[in-house]
Formats: sequence, structure tokens, C-alpha cells
Amino acid sequence: MTLLEVLMAVSLLGISFVTIFSGLSAALRATGRLDLFDRGNEFAIQKLNELFLDPSLLADDRRYGVSPSGIEWEARTELVEKRPLPGSEKPAQLVRIVLQVFWRTPKGRQSLNLETLKLVIPEPPPGP
Repeated sequence: MTLLEVLMAVSLLGISFVTIFSGLSAALRATGRLDLFDRGNEFAIQKLNELFLDPSLLADDRRYGVSPSGIEWEARTELVEKRPLPGSEKPAQLVRIVLQVFWRTPKGRQSLNLETLKLVIPEPPPGP
């Protein structure tokens, strides 16, 4: 082998390594972003379920907080519809729950919004 062939082989090998490692680096960054999004999504689903099951959550309510892992959240409710119930003085309410979740990434703040509807039926009056 001549010196020129050895230099060409080393150059091609170097270019190959640079290409492979830059691809791996991009894949690791994408995996990190997806991991943060997945954590935010899981937290949002859990928080929305908690809010849905909370009997004290009514229309025109606003709540917010921060999880132990640093994920911020804000929930608001709005009345969608009211309907009278037979034999009850209080109407049933259809309430929209809107949840926003925020978390920090190396490139800035990311967010996710989830919504659901909740039917609030008033408790019947106590019997005699």
C-alpha cells in the first residue's frame, strides 16, 4: 500500500465516524425531548383524572400548582350547559375542565393542553 492509499482510508474512516457520531448525538437529543414530553403527558393525564374525580371542583373554578418534579400546571373550569333535573331545585351542570401543563427543557418552556367534560349532578336533598 502506498501512503496515498493509507491517507484516503483514514480520511474515509474519519468521515464515517463523524457521520455516525453526529447521528447518534441527534438521536440522543430527540430521545431526551421525547422523555420530557412523555413525563409531562403522564403528569397531565394523572392531574386531569384527579380534577375530574374531585367533587369540590365546580364551574368557574381556577387551580394551579407545581409537582415535586417541577412540572407546573393550571386548571380552569367553565360552565358549558345547565339543565333542570326533575324533583330538584339545583340544575345539573356540564363543566369543561381545561388543564395546561408546563415544563422546562434546554431549549425553553414546553406546554401541553388537555380538556375534558364533567357532568355535575347536585346531591338530592336529605330525606325526612
